[in-house]
Amino acid sequence: MSTYTPATVEALQAMELGPGQRYLELGPGPGVSVALAAAITGPGLATGVERDGHMATFAQRNLDHLGVGAAIVEGDALEGHEARAPYDRIHSGIGVPCVPEPWVEQLAPDGRLLTTLVTRTPSWPGQLLVTRTAAGTVEAVLRGRPRGYRPLLGYRWLNALNHRARVKDAPGTARSTRLTPPPDDAYGFWLAAAYLALGLVRDFQAETMTIVSPEDDSWAVAGPGDDTVRVHGPRDVWAELEDVHARWEQAGRPEQYRLDLRDSSGAQHVTSGAGPKALAWTLPPLAAVPRQAP
Repeated sequence: MSTYTPATVEALQAMELGPGQRYLELGPGPGVSVALAAAITGPGLATGVERDGHMATFAQRNLDHLGVGAAIVEGDALEGHEARAPYDRIHSGIGVPCVPEPWVEQLAPDGRLLTTLVTRTPSWPGQLLVTRTAAGTVEAVLRGRPRGYRPLLGYRWLNALNHRARVKDAPGTARSTRLTPPPDDAYGFWLAAAYLALGLVRDFQAETMTIVSPEDDSWAVAGPGDDTVRVHGPRDVWAELEDVHARWEQAGRPEQYRLDLRDSSGAQHVTSGAGPKALAWTLPPLAAVPRQAP
């Protein structure tokens, strides 16, 4: 949020932030996004919750210097900030695998909550928009995005970097494929692949589309033609993508998904719609976040 200003502006626009609204920023870092939000809402309405005490102090100093009338409190962003709830707009600058319950509870009627949903791959993030209607009904829509925020502390992403040299030296055995490499902006497909073909990560620096399963020592390299692919390792990575793509086509090529936050068990279910051909999965639970050394 502090190093890529267009992402900050895009988030504030997506939330339709306006004057007089109560705003909560989760994981604000040095306070750039809170400062911009406070300039819109007016003084005394923007609050940030920062886990790192040193960063919280630094951010408050920055905001005080600007004189925008915003506050940073030290605390666990996953708990929100009940003391000033409810909030008209809540934004998380950290990616989470599922939606923390306090965030939804602290959302006011007609409120909007925006966050990144992360999987173990940084390649295909999802952006979740949660709204609470004036009647109190909660609705949540998940969309694929070209970028997202970094995950919460302790969350480990997969990485294709350690396999790059090996993939280049031995891209694998060529075989025919029924799947032409999907375009990068087929966000609905790639988001589904992040959940339905777990453990994959893309090497965006490779010359042709390269998908790696680091934990299985397997990979797939598209080409040399549109109807061929090279595969390596015990896991046929490309076959799994072929399967997900076929299911995505049968589901009507969805570009957005619905998230159900009403399950009494606490599980959060995602679906592309109704019917036997709909794509569906369950979000992983939140894991305990390790405490930082003082």
